[in-house]
Amino acid sequence: MSELVIVITDLYLGAESGTAPVPRGTLPGLEALGRFARAAPLPDGWRPWVAHWLDLARYGALPVASVAAAALGEAPGDALWLAEPLSLTEGVGRVHLERRGRLRLTPAEAMRLAQDFNALYAGSGLTLTVLPDGTLLLGAPAGAPVRTWDPARLPAESLAERLPSGPGAAELRRLGSELEMWLYTHPLNAERAARGAPPISQLWIWGGGAGAAAPLAGAPLHAEVYGEEAYLAGLATLGAGTLRAPPDALAAVLAAAAGRMLCALESGEALRRMRQADLLGALADLDQRWIAPAVAALGAGSLQRLWLLANDRAWCLRRHDLWRRWRRGRTALEALA
Repeated sequence: MSELVIVITDLYLGAESGTAPVPRGTLPGLEALGRFARAAPLPDGWRPWVAHWLDLARYGALPVASVAAAALGEAPGDALWLAEPLSLTEGVGRVHLERRGRLRLTPAEAMRLAQDFNALYAGSGLTLTVLPDGTLLLGAPAGAPVRTWDPARLPAESLAERLPSGPGAAELRRLGSELEMWLYTHPLNAERAARGAPPISQLWIWGGGAGAAAPLAGAPLHAEVYGEEAYLAGLATLGAGTLRAPPDALAAVLAAAAGRMLCALESGEALRRMRQADLLGALADLDQRWIAPAVAALGAGSLQRLWLLANDRAWCLRRHDLWRRWRRGRTALEALA
């Protein structure tokens, strides 16, 4: 394989994370990247970088919801937003989002919420649609500009400081409050509680403001793309490609892969699967299954270049970089923070 990109789509660290004690050897792949790779900031996050890498740079500046909606084929509104289900936690004097709090609903749950929302808001110009990957897409009339925040960033941020802002923010804030009250009494939450699942506290509206992106005429993607992320699904559609479900580990695809490959992973998925794990445990799981094997493949010569995108940074590692033994070692979280 000539090039592998690993994106940890939801890894954003607070300022204190770089000083957290991590025993050496806990995250060998990340430690190798922190020691030998060249790092560059991603001021606009990972999505524009990925669009450029896939030769779809013209979509990199579009709202996330506009790209994601391309998977539908037609836009359900003049303005489009993602509506992400969150389970919020009440703490001392504040409500916050834990890393497990970004929920992945079953297709039946997502469809039920969409149908109930559309019945409740019939005639308002608001609609809720389920994208092919299960993501909820809010269609709305065009309005004034609003700044919103990716909920993946919220565990490292203050929730109260990341509410919608800007000329059109009042409408979104009001809708958010209405949805919070609606979900509080929704029968779906009683059913989730009965089986021990966390409640849906909020549909976090973000990443929108414009209509759906239009596909280009041209060659299909020159890369294999794996992930479960609405933006990537939209990019794959726009590039006449396919988004594949990620395998359990790099080993499952490494031997058969040729050319270029991108894998989008979530630390939150590992946290939900390993119920007792913390962030360090989730990163150790991703490191063992993906990052350390990729570094090993680089050293063995079966991979030519490795990229890691996380925490608004891009690390690039080539085989000859591993020869720089004089470079000072750092813990993985020191390198990431």
